[in-house]
Amino acid sequence: MFAGGGTAGHLYPALVVAGALRDALGESTAITFIGARHGIEQRLVPEAGYPLVSLRIAGFKGRGPFDKLKAALAAARAVLRCLFWMRRHRPDLVVGVGGYASGPAVLAANWTNVPTMVMEQNHFPGATNRWLASRVRAVCVPSEDARERLGGVGIVTGNPVRAAFFEAGELPLDTRLSLLVLGGSRGARSINRAMGAIATELARLDPAPRIVHQSGEADAASVREAARAYSRGLYEVYPFLDDMPARLAAADLVVCRAGASTLSELTAAGRPAILVPYPHAADDHQRHNAESIARVGAARVVTDAELGDGRLAGVLVELLADREALRRMGAAARQLGKSDAAQRIVNVARGLLGIEGVGRVS
Repeated sequence: MFAGGGTAGHLYPALVVAGALRDALGESTAITFIGARHGIEQRLVPEAGYPLVSLRIAGFKGRGPFDKLKAALAAARAVLRCLFWMRRHRPDLVVGVGGYASGPAVLAANWTNVPTMVMEQNHFPGATNRWLASRVRAVCVPSEDARERLGGVGIVTGNPVRAAFFEAGELPLDTRLSLLVLGGSRGARSINRAMGAIATELARLDPAPRIVHQSGEADAASVREAARAYSRGLYEVYPFLDDMPARLAAADLVVCRAGASTLSELTAAGRPAILVPYPHAADDHQRHNAESIARVGAARVVTDAELGDGRLAGVLVELLADREALRRMGAAARQLGKSDAAQRIVNVARGLLGIEGVGRVS
């Protein structure tokens, strides 16, 4: 059983590992997901072909006393529902992947003596996984930074991503460079507005870069309007991109948020980035993610607050004029990507299932 979700950063790695685990253990392996009723898992898990158990549950952070009480009652009900499910189905292993549903499912598994492990995707572990780390038999983390923040607990496995991202090859670095702008599946309004404000400035570069921009549905029309100030045909705007491996392969530089899933795809593809951490992410984890990537020279960081003061344009112009810097950043990013991350996590799971030993797992 995989428990958690809520965001693509939690769910996509879980789906990759679920597929790798089924490949390793055989098609007869039964895999079930437990998730929040209003999370992204409601769409992605059934599309991937797995059954989904839904919980009515929400977070505590940023809520008033009454809403916190309601959230606590919902969490208690979720634990009870998970307990009934565990006793009825007796899973062999429960994997917490972060998100609101992860805590109740892992707790219920512990209380019914089902082996448990946790997958952490962020370089700054989330609150649920920080709390669960000492309560499970194994913790898989993306980096030494994450391991240190869990008090030295965990196995550094990297974050699993689809194999297609590792096939991106070297930076294209054609005569006209290519810029990919991402704001997550629903876009990022502050990035959208900043790109609109600097479109004219970028259009004056010789040659102006080709831009592909995932804007989200809500801002697609306004971004397209701003793109009219750009060279005709060189600024493409899409509400959503469903061919991300190909888009990254075609990009020389990426402007994006710093969610765990996005960063894993960037490092797998070996693409340099300007990271704009989402300032309201839980525990400010996107800033910590971005700083971990920037520390090794794979990215530059521009804060959300700096988007309006011209800093984004300055960094973009600087990097687009320095192909050697882009090559160095891309090479540094590729060093962080672990093509065997899913297999490393599967090996930990196999050890907990008693199929084969993997040594010390905590």
